[in-house]
Amino acid sequence: MKDIFTIKEFKKKNRKKNHLIFICDHASNFIPSNYKNLGLKENHLRSHIAYDLGAKKFCEILSGTLKQTSFYANFSRLLIDPNRSELSNDLILSESAGIQIPGNLDVANSEKKKRLDLFYRTYHSGLRNLIKKKKKEFDKIYLISIHSFTQRYINKKRGLEIGLLWNKNMNLLIPIQKSLIDFKIHFGRNFPYSGFHYNYTLDRHSQFGRIDNICLEFRNDLICNEKRINKYINVFEKIFKGFLK
Repeated sequence: MKDIFTIKEFKKKNRKKNHLIFICDHASNFIPSNYKNLGLKENHLRSHIAYDLGAKKFCEILSGTLKQTSFYANFSRLLIDPNRSELSNDLILSESAGIQIPGNLDVANSEKKKRLDLFYRTYHSGLRNLIKKKKKEFDKIYLISIHSFTQRYINKKRGLEIGLLWNKNMNLLIPIQKSLIDFKIHFGRNFPYSGFHYNYTLDRHSQFGRIDNICLEFRNDLICNEKRINKYINVFEKIFKGFLK
């Protein structure tokens, strides 16, 4: 059984006042063998319904370049989605993008509790403890969540490159969107998803905006290609260096 989450930290000789924590809720498509892939075919587990394609790689490269902390989930969102409330109807999906998930049909309360305790609550407890630790080490921390979306969804093309998702706190949104305009990046605000509805992890761990935070949604075909991903790594390296003073 894999660890439920992974933390990557860097020791720096010169301590700065500010620190970034990069979070990747949907980094992995891993499903323990006892779940028998939830009855899905391998090609489904390699698709966006199981995890956010390219998000982990982007998170690893950017956090490594900046020498900042990263936090990843090591389980598939199909088991249980850490970016949803425990009370959410789509916490455990029985269908995604028109694909039925046999192993999630009529999930018993005992099985739901098992997944909550083993995966979901362990994940959020780990993130809470990490944030608590970094708040003691630095004067100010920022939470950056990395996700990806498909170029086409239900026959509808999505042309933008990046979505900026926010809720309550706009302290990162405003300077980042200004920079993206300067870099001529096509972006949307609370699009293709709304930060008012799909920002659970950030809402919870930023204490509903008390800690500056933002979710970056990248179109996955742009960050799964090595040549293309470097463009966005370079852009956000320059943007986030401005916060590390």
